[in-house]
Amino acid sequence: MANGLLEHPKQNQEWEDVGKRYLNELLSRCLIQMEKDFWLYFTFKMHDLVHDLALDVSQKECKTVNSETETIDENVRHLLLCDEKLVGVPRVLEEMKNVRTVIIQDASKESKTTHESLINLCLSNFKYLRALELRKSPLTALPNSIGTLKHLRDLDLGGCRSLRELPRSFDKLRSLQSLYLGYTECLPEGMQYLKSLRTLVLGGCVKLVSLSRSLKFLTKLEHLYINICSSMNLKMEPEEEEDKDLQLSLKTLSLVGLLALRDLPRLLLQGSSSTLQQLRITGCPDLSVLPAWQPNLTSLH
Repeated sequence: MANGLLEHPKQNQEWEDVGKRYLNELLSRCLIQMEKDFWLYFTFKMHDLVHDLALDVSQKECKTVNSETETIDENVRHLLLCDEKLVGVPRVLEEMKNVRTVIIQDASKESKTTHESLINLCLSNFKYLRALELRKSPLTALPNSIGTLKHLRDLDLGGCRSLRELPRSFDKLRSLQSLYLGYTECLPEGMQYLKSLRTLVLGGCVKLVSLSRSLKFLTKLEHLYINICSSMNLKMEPEEEEDKDLQLSLKTLSLVGLLALRDLPRLLLQGSSSTLQQLRITGCPDLSVLPAWQPNLTSLH
């Protein structure tokens, strides 16, 4: 979806419905198989033979890069960078301009300097990036130049234990649809400007105590997952006149391991009363009762 590879949805369909149809077809043909079911999201794997075939078919578009990589086809759009196996930044990357996906894998603290150089190269060279995964990055800060990625739709910062805050330019990512934040201590200022955001995941943010009220301006937000944020309570009441007529789009709210949770975010849920389909609450021992307004959520499945 981030790379614009799905055909346009038919009437009354969402982009995710198209993606699910693709996955179901791959499953039915045994080209991939289900590995784990996490209720709201899933992982898949493919047989070694299928993987070999996929590598052969996609070699002009996809490339795994390490220190031994000497050449890369100019048509390659999707890069997997094995950080642990890199000594410095491969010179072949400096010539590339049209990369759409970057996944940096196996980042280690020992390779922090290489990692920083890689990130700076990606941000300066790859202006058309659609998806960027920096999972478990050793970075302590993101470069302010990340705000220049006007086309970025998917950003994964899960497991970035050293990253505490995001740069001021973050609110310039106006095309961002999916954002995964791990261990950040505060939500970025200017969240209200991320108007295209559809999915927000907060994981392991143990010092985060509340959500920002600016989320009420994210009218396209459909999926909100909050996991293991042990200090967070979600009390968020309508306060202003405009709050009474909010038209939000939440479909899924998942709350897991919120030890301090006593209240649900009324502002967001009442604004999504006609769209919310799934509500998951688990490992929240201080939430003793569902709110009296819960029956207003008329679309719950």
